[in-house]
Parts: sequence; structure tokens; C-alpha cells
Amino acid sequence: MTSKTVYQTDHLGIYVGDALADESPMEPGVWLLPRGCVEVAPPVIPEYKAAYWDGQAWQLVDSYQGLTAYSTETRGPLVIDRLGALPPGHTLEVPGPGQIWSNGHWVDDVPAVIELRYVEQLAAVNAACAAHIAGGLWSTVLGERHYYQTQLEDQLNLTGMVLRGLDGACNCRDELGNQDFVEHTIEQLRQLSDELTTFKQQALQKANRLKQALATARANLDLEALNAVTWSAEQ
Repeated sequence: MTSKTVYQTDHLGIYVGDALADESPMEPGVWLLPRGCVEVAPPVIPEYKAAYWDGQAWQLVDSYQGLTAYSTETRGPLVIDRLGALPPGHTLEVPGPGQIWSNGHWVDDVPAVIELRYVEQLAAVNAACAAHIAGGLWSTVLGERHYYQTQLEDQLNLTGMVLRGLDGACNCRDELGNQDFVEHTIEQLRQLSDELTTFKQQALQKANRLKQALATARANLDLEALNAVTWSAEQ
């Protein structure tokens, strides 16, 4: 049976793909078109267009169906579910963090970007300071270097032992990796507590210096200076 390519439209008349029509066995030269098909080939369809059959000819119409547009006011996304032009006040251009719509494009809103980065860097400094304090302390209160854990529970335990005013066993590890509860005199416990206090104060003072540097960079709208403020950058 002879067949030829025809062009399928949907219920709105929009071209959706090719199909095959068979020649009528009763009428040579007459083609049995599937429902919604036409014999005229559609034109080349550019991006963001669709071919629409108006009953006489193909027309190119706007089509963003299935794409995501963004509000130029709120930056909120909108999935396009119908043919036609983009809704007013929307664009296909994807906004970046803190950007605003200006002169037909998303551009960086410098104050907003600075504020966002400042908050991120401030949180990073606080987290780094807390991690440093809880990361452990080396001390020579026993004569040789030993490592002491300094998480909050460890700090509270040490404080409690010092307040009790008696000798006591304290969990620590030597430089060979041997870990055990080792007896400490009250004087050694007090010295260890003093060293821990100094250790914490040094960390908090470093964090404060970094926060002052962040505040200065923020006031000067200096993104590069903001990004340069890190815990590891200052020794």
C-alpha cells in the first residue's frame, strides 16, 4: 500500500510531528489523512515558536510551553503551561543570588550581595571559632606533652574537678597515642584549666578581629575583602 508523510496537529492546531497517510484503495490519488493531519509541510520553526495551522496555512506563534520564566520583580519562577507570549514582567533569563532586573538583564545588586556574603562569612567565623575551641588542647602540665579533649562536656568536667579542689584522674593522650585516665594533682588541674581559659580567649579574640574585618569590608562594600576574611587566613 502506498503512503506519504503528512503533518499532525493537536486539538489547538499546533504541529506536533509527522505522520503517514495511506492512499485510498478505492480512489487512487486520494489520501486518507489521520485526524488532525494536513498535507502542507510546516515552515522551519525557530526557538520559542510553534507552527499553527489556521485552516488555510501555517502561522508561527510564540511558544514557551514547559519552560520556566522568572518574575522581574520578585524573581519567583513560573512554569509556562500555555502557548503565547511570556506573561508581562517575566523573563527566561535565570537570576543569580541577590541580582535585580535592570535594563533588560539580571545584574548584581551590590549591597544585597555584600549583605548575603557578610552573613555567610560571619557564620563561618563563628563555626570555625567553635570548632577550634572544641578541637583539643596540648599541655605540658604532666611534664610531657599530652592532648586533652576540649568539647563542652570536657570543659565542664574540668571545671567541676577544679571547683571540687581535689586531685583527680583526667582523660588525656600522650604523643605516642596512648590514651588513659591519668591522675592529676589539683595544682595540675588548675594549671590545665588556666591554659584552657587562655586557649579559649585567644580563639575568641581572633574571632573578634575577623568580625571587625568583616564589618569594615561590609561598610566599604568590598566583596573581595569580605571573601578574604577566613579563619585560616589569620595565624
